[in-house]
Amino acid sequence: MTPVLTNVEKLRRLHWNTTLNATNSVFAQLTYFGPAFVLFLNELNLSNTQIGFILSLLPFTAIVAPLIAPSVARFGYKRTFVTFFGIRKIATAGLLLVPWVLARYGHETMVIYVTFVVGGFALCRAISETGMYPWAQEYIPNTIRGRYAAISDIAVRLTAILSIGVASYILGLSAGLDRFMLLFAIALVFGAAAVWAATHIPGGAPQRKNDSEKVSYREMLHVLRDRNFLLYMAGLGALTIGTVPMGSFLPLFMEQQVGLSESRVVLLQIGTLVGGLSSTYLVGWAADRYGSKPVMMSGIIVKILLPVAWVLMPRFSELSLPAALLIALVLGAADIAWAIGSARLLYVKVVPPARSAQYMAVYYALIGVIGGLSQVVGGRVLDYTQDLSGQFLIFTVDPFFPLFVFGFVLTIVSVLLFRRVHADSPVGLGEFVGLFIHGNPVLALESLFRYYRARDERSTVAMTERMGKTKSPLTVEEMLEALKDPRFNVRFEAIISISRMESDPRLVEALCNIVDGTEISLSVIAAWALGRIGDERAIVTLKAGLDSDYRSIRAHCARALGTLGDTSVAPLLLARLQSEADKGLRMAYASALGNLRYFEAADTILGVLEETENEGARLELALALARIVGHEHHFIRLLRSFRQDKGTAASQAITAAQRRLAPLTDGFSHLMSESADAFARDDFDRGTLLLIQLIGILPPDAHTPHGRAILEACARQLEIIKAEPADVLLLALHTLDVAVA
Repeated sequence: MTPVLTNVEKLRRLHWNTTLNATNSVFAQLTYFGPAFVLFLNELNLSNTQIGFILSLLPFTAIVAPLIAPSVARFGYKRTFVTFFGIRKIATAGLLLVPWVLARYGHETMVIYVTFVVGGFALCRAISETGMYPWAQEYIPNTIRGRYAAISDIAVRLTAILSIGVASYILGLSAGLDRFMLLFAIALVFGAAAVWAATHIPGGAPQRKNDSEKVSYREMLHVLRDRNFLLYMAGLGALTIGTVPMGSFLPLFMEQQVGLSESRVVLLQIGTLVGGLSSTYLVGWAADRYGSKPVMMSGIIVKILLPVAWVLMPRFSELSLPAALLIALVLGAADIAWAIGSARLLYVKVVPPARSAQYMAVYYALIGVIGGLSQVVGGRVLDYTQDLSGQFLIFTVDPFFPLFVFGFVLTIVSVLLFRRVHADSPVGLGEFVGLFIHGNPVLALESLFRYYRARDERSTVAMTERMGKTKSPLTVEEMLEALKDPRFNVRFEAIISISRMESDPRLVEALCNIVDGTEISLSVIAAWALGRIGDERAIVTLKAGLDSDYRSIRAHCARALGTLGDTSVAPLLLARLQSEADKGLRMAYASALGNLRYFEAADTILGVLEETENEGARLELALALARIVGHEHHFIRLLRSFRQDKGTAASQAITAAQRRLAPLTDGFSHLMSESADAFARDDFDRGTLLLIQLIGILPPDAHTPHGRAILEACARQLEIIKAEPADVLLLALHTLDVAVA
């Protein structure tokens, strides 16, 4: 068996892979994979078809991957990569001789020479990357694959930005081929450093005989029977054919159709890199947390709009460069979402780790063929459409217009195909996008960062509170983690913070577990939080909590059920209210029944109100009855007015009721007027007496049945206590006004 790397070994030496990627990024941007190389080929007076053919060699040679995969496995993935990774740098050195070949042997020989140099590099690249793909699946842990890809990409983009800045400066200094030779020489220095870094990456050992026999041609044919793999490749093929030609010939479009200079065209690549850099870590973090597919799909959907943006951008204008840079920034962000999401999905879900070599060989060959065809077709199309011009609706028609149309259509096709590929998480695209439009995502991400940097309990509690205030689903994982924190205050604050957030099934389940748990102080607050969140999935747990051994839990479960509006529990709560001796529980049951607007409980709550002396408790009981009547907000407004000016508030309430009851009170409207006038003069004894008389003579059909019953009960209590305390008077005035039949 091939020795298995531990995660410790992988993590300890993973920085060498970052170094490899960063240094090779400089090499790539200054040679075959940067805009300067297309400009170099154009400087050599190659036709678009010739440029497309030469560029197609880079992916086309990948077709050798299935043929050499068994040999690569036996020779060793690392040994194969390092060997041919180095040889391809030597092949690239041949570009330095292009001016000499052109001067000595002429243009045709130079074209053949450049083709052989690029072909030699491409073949070595294909062989080395046949070893790299299964090797990369080995030495990068899946648990951090997304985040590591982001960190590595940041390093790559920073070095790429610097190298492109240098390229733009050098290309702007002069004309001719010498400036390109200088770029290639700089690239070779960094290419050598990349080879050195590759030698320090662990793993990639030669496969033993039994293991290498598994990497057979027959096994690779079995890969083509994997429907999920084929769907992935079909989507990738549509996207590649649609977008690669656009990207390859975009420098020529910007120079010929938009009017940007060569140095400015090269600068656009910096815009793309900066756009990706701005979202790289967020994308990697999101891919690890929420899955690869929604991240990938969000990137592709943005890419659909890019061809439209390029066609509509201003041309030969002062706004051309700013518009091009803005589009490049968006392209960079979309590219990184696509790149990290698709690569992670490939490694984690599409390719089985046990059959990595077979799948990766077929994958690399297929993308090579697809990529090569796209370059050849793109170059040929441009030559066929070189005289195309005109206007179609709002679109300027030029030789590049067909490429943009094909890119737009095929990107949509790729979306439809990728939708059918198996996901590596249950999070869908809609749910993923929703994470960033609910609550305050910017503040949430900032809070997450500070949460993990918190050094003590106080700061952790503060950040937990802050996360709750964002109301963002992005913080759900951290909230769940905070609920398991060994520090009590952090757990307590987590429950309170969760109560501020939108309902989430995992958070509700976690709070239900706390209610069922043994930490009583947290169970109580968790029951309250479930009521505040308002998720009906908590009802079963809260009902069970009514039978808890602890009165505090029973009380808060009852209140929460009332808040949730679970009317099925109302008869049980009423029965307990009628038999319960504990004052706290009686208050909880009464409050819950008020929230449920359970009219059958009105008489019992009125009885509890008669027996209660505490002012705050009496107001809560009056509120419970007011809720049964309806229009809770009216009762609260009336209470606030009472606290400011009791007499005026009572007078205005009776006047308002008089207007509502006008058709039914012609015979005794004077009684209402006198009562209102008495209250206005702060004569509460007379005002209350007149109100009692009024209630006694109101027509039976003036109010709803439960409103009538509550008014009569209020009148009985007012005869005993007059207008003090104010709760019964408040309830009477509220019911008189809003419980009209």
